[in-house]
Amino acid sequence: MVARVAVDVPLAHLDRLFDYAVPEPLADAAVVGARVKVRFAGTTRDGWIVEIADHSELDRLADLSKVVSSEPVVTPEVYSLIRAVADHYAGTWSDVARLAIPPRHATTEKAPQREWPAPKPAGEARVLPAYPHGEELLSALAAGHSPRVLWQAAAVHGGPGDLIGGVIEAVSATVSSGRSAVVVVPTVRELDPTVTRFRAVFGHGAVGSLAAEAGRSARYRTYLAASRGEARIIVGTRSAVFAPVRDLGLVVVVDDGHDALEEPRSPHPHARAVAVLRAARQNCAIILAGHGRSTEAQALVERGWLRDLSLTPAAARRVSVPVRAVSEDDRERDPTAARLRIPSLAFRFLRDHLSAGPVLVQVPMVGHSASLTCQRCRNRALCAKCSGPMRERTKGVPECALCGHRPVRWSCPHCHTSALSTPLPGAARTAEELARAFPGVLAVNSSADRIRDAVPDEPAIVVATPGAEPASPSGYAGALVLDGEVTLQRADLRAAEEAVRRWSNAASLVRAPADGGSVLIVGPSAHPAVQALLRADLAGFSSRELADRAAAGLAPAVKLARLVGDAEALREFLDNDDWAGIEILGPTEVGPDRWAALLRTPVENGRELARRVKSASAIRSARKERGLLSIHIDPESLEDR
Repeated sequence: MVARVAVDVPLAHLDRLFDYAVPEPLADAAVVGARVKVRFAGTTRDGWIVEIADHSELDRLADLSKVVSSEPVVTPEVYSLIRAVADHYAGTWSDVARLAIPPRHATTEKAPQREWPAPKPAGEARVLPAYPHGEELLSALAAGHSPRVLWQAAAVHGGPGDLIGGVIEAVSATVSSGRSAVVVVPTVRELDPTVTRFRAVFGHGAVGSLAAEAGRSARYRTYLAASRGEARIIVGTRSAVFAPVRDLGLVVVVDDGHDALEEPRSPHPHARAVAVLRAARQNCAIILAGHGRSTEAQALVERGWLRDLSLTPAAARRVSVPVRAVSEDDRERDPTAARLRIPSLAFRFLRDHLSAGPVLVQVPMVGHSASLTCQRCRNRALCAKCSGPMRERTKGVPECALCGHRPVRWSCPHCHTSALSTPLPGAARTAEELARAFPGVLAVNSSADRIRDAVPDEPAIVVATPGAEPASPSGYAGALVLDGEVTLQRADLRAAEEAVRRWSNAASLVRAPADGGSVLIVGPSAHPAVQALLRADLAGFSSRELADRAAAGLAPAVKLARLVGDAEALREFLDNDDWAGIEILGPTEVGPDRWAALLRTPVENGRELARRVKSASAIRSARKERGLLSIHIDPESLEDR
């Protein structure tokens, strides 16, 4: 008997299955999916049995050293999904397996599992039926079909804006067909309240929570329950997208534009891409759900792979929170507002809405380098070489955040001047002054290491950074977004898209128009991102954003591979292929002893790009080429992590 083993070796030229003879004493324990120990290159390595065969093409085989566990954690479906993700990102199977399969916890594995009751029915659906084809979606899921949908929920607290409520309805319809469901949320902060709501609907014991932060034992227990077919509903963070549930019927990715859904470890798979691969390979339904809309999701809609389940702009404006904008250059200020450095309209907005309840004040995150703008016409400064955003990490030295190019003299293509400027945030100081300006009003700061989960339904100024906004039981009376220009001028190719996502999520915490809720954005009112919120037309904004990226040759309109590392390592890597038909940008110095290059090709040639990058990596590892080098296919951010 021969076992074909996926050996835990992260070398690209050894990324394949290896045959081992199964000794007679291990024959019963050596099952497909089992963890094993094998001798490999003179050392003992971990591995997983992927196949059992009667014979091998090789004459002599080494024996399996040990069967660590007969628990089949790597089923054929799990193996093929990990293989597909590794190939998609030009990585190795073992690198992805470390992200997808939790470490073994022997005590948990040997202990008897609790009983997992069948999920309770969720009751009458009220959220998704408010959307065009919402009833049709639920009927298709209940009938065992596999629709593929982008659902952009209205930006309002409760009602049609109840994002998790709509996801629960979709999961309930799927479970009623006898299938399982996996729901992925960005972070543990979103996971805890989501799991609480799911368990309140389906039963406390019927919903599994899968996250590394839960600890090794709890994570492995839930993984085993999914693998054994006991858990039919799994809710978790990004690694949960690999959850090995039986009869998978639906994968939901919530807020797919959130950067926490991209794995920081190599090969950096994004939960959205893994969900798409899984839906295509396992013929299950997929829903990308959020109050915002990523350009990657929009690209899938325009290619006809996803169906758009969203309100029209006119219908969205009727139910969503009304949004207004005021320029930061407005000088009509009353004395108090002048001290606060905000327009008088924003000050009055705070004063008026505080009488009705808590008001959310969203300020930009710190720690992001702002991109440059033309000092004369205020258009965003773009690289003449690759159309990436220009930034200034060293005073007086502008550089491209995408390819690292440093022009001797930058020239604006609109007004032909060379003067550059960068916006100054000062958000933290503004937040402190707001708290002092309203004595007697509760001031709550939710940011950094002081994130609050909830605030009471009473007048309060709640200052929060994006993603750290506390929940208010009845929704906020209003939301004030400060320093919109700073958010829009981040040195990131998706700065405008991220601004829309953050502002939409903030608006989703505000009461409905009938209850007096509204949003005010302090920023450039004519900017397309701000206009998208004012008009409730995120689909139009995303479509234009996608068209602009296609014109500039940026993802997701093209396939990109970013290479960053030592100069010699990068040079040797690029010498491992002729890269015919692939555009190379760089190499360019992007930091002390750090160089970067971009490989770019049309989307339809994306698989070929990943294959050639993987081949060049295999040559690099086989030759034992020295130096540090990281490879990132379709990076979500241009900032080095």
